[in-house]
Amino acid sequence: MKLGTLVRITNVNQAEEKFANLRQHGFSSCQLVYKPDVYTKEDADIVRAAADKHNIEISAQFCGYKKGARPYDNYYNYRIAGLNIEASRAERVDYTVEAARFASWLGVEDIVIHAGYVPNNPFEQEYVNMLTSIHIIGSECKRMGLNVLFETGMEAPIILLRLIQDVGLDNLYVNYDPANIFTYGYGNAMDALQVFGKYVRNIHGKDGVLPTDPRQIGKEMPVGQGMVDFPKVFEILKGLGYDRFVTIEREITGEQQLKDILMAKAYFEELLTKLGYTIE
Repeated sequence: MKLGTLVRITNVNQAEEKFANLRQHGFSSCQLVYKPDVYTKEDADIVRAAADKHNIEISAQFCGYKKGARPYDNYYNYRIAGLNIEASRAERVDYTVEAARFASWLGVEDIVIHAGYVPNNPFEQEYVNMLTSIHIIGSECKRMGLNVLFETGMEAPIILLRLIQDVGLDNLYVNYDPANIFTYGYGNAMDALQVFGKYVRNIHGKDGVLPTDPRQIGKEMPVGQGMVDFPKVFEILKGLGYDRFVTIEREITGEQQLKDILMAKAYFEELLTKLGYTIE
């Protein structure tokens, strides 16, 4: 198993310092978050060189949307998050494909996306729109030899499984964020693995609790302080044969973010070792 975290850069010249710090803290991998106005091959070469210099494996490119971002909630985001908003859908699909092209230049096999809320009713027009958007992105990625990983949380596990099966491409997988499954209130993180576990290709090491306000998502917590039963999670994953990446995420800023990430790293090292995993 390879332990990593998310690396966010706004300029490719930050990459070397970020990767150096990552290696200094004992990490071997990361998911890269980079959302420029324009993706270029030259910038990909700079990031690739920095990662190679510090022996960091970029496990995935986390593809966000350049415009229209706002804090996540459990109310208005039904209309404006991800690929749900009509006014921005085409632009976001195009931007995601460009991000995927950047990932291919980096030599990365996987991209991660927040698709947005997936409608429960498969006969709604919004579900058809989502299917079409994902098919475009997935088909373009397949031509580039890439996989598309869905960040979990904004839908019940069975709805995500249905979306993957309905699109019908063989390069669609799951970026399993157990905290999100709780914080959005759509399922139990441990049970979700019984539904889509075979599709998991990356994991966010993140914790959280259920929401109590129907307009807001639940609170993210430091690893080990939320509702995710990580021993059970990794017991199930081991039974599924998962032995790839644990990408620690902590959605705060400042000194406490690093402290919590390093605390999570120590937690996962101890847990995974007890379960018989080899940590690279």
